[in-house]
Amino acid sequence: MKKITFLLLISISLFVFNSCDEEINETKDINYISFESATFDFGVELDGTTALDIKVYSTKITNSDRTFNVNVLLDESSADPASYSVPASVIIPANSNVGLLNISISDINIGENGKNLVLEFATEEGLFTGEKININIKQVCPLNEVFLDITFDSWPEETGWELLDSSGGVVASAQIGDYAGSSSFSTSFCLANGTYTFIIYDAYGDGTDTYKLSYNGSVIVTGGAFGSSESTTFTVNQ
Repeated sequence: MKKITFLLLISISLFVFNSCDEEINETKDINYISFESATFDFGVELDGTTALDIKVYSTKITNSDRTFNVNVLLDESSADPASYSVPASVIIPANSNVGLLNISISDINIGENGKNLVLEFATEEGLFTGEKININIKQVCPLNEVFLDITFDSWPEETGWELLDSSGGVVASAQIGDYAGSSSFSTSFCLANGTYTFIIYDAYGDGTDTYKLSYNGSVIVTGGAFGSSESTTFTVNQ
């Protein structure tokens, strides 16, 4: 019976975290702390650094500051340790049940697929902790983000493409043979204001891949039968 009652109180305390302005007397003596959620999306600008606050909640309110230790779970995290700064502890100020854990992450080895960072509260006697938090780290383009999607025909190994700037310099490209065995490909480009040219190639001269370039919610071009090659020039301007 005591175990059931305790679990009920813990469940009620989770409600308190989502309703911070309400006080439920039955939970105020439980020493419980939790992150604001089990997952958190963290966007980092390309080649930049982003700092954000993650909220932590406690069921108790006291008249003095309280400090809780925070651990990085390296075995469950894929982020490069050089890319992030996580405080060893977080403070919940006096007369409050909310604290802020300030985390800073830089664009170091994040890549297109992103990374993750997993944190938990350190255990201590008399303290009950909520779930660990999984921080999903993604690169964010601070300029113009253009998306490319290709669905290949039966011969993906024959397809290649180039993205050129206004001076003819190659911004990004894929060579003939890069997509052998693939059925589709998607990527995005972070582009400064200016004019660009996208060229898609087919080595055999009978390209029927379906492709699409889009920017700012609108389609720049779609194609599906381009023979040896097809070229599209477009301008982006924030």
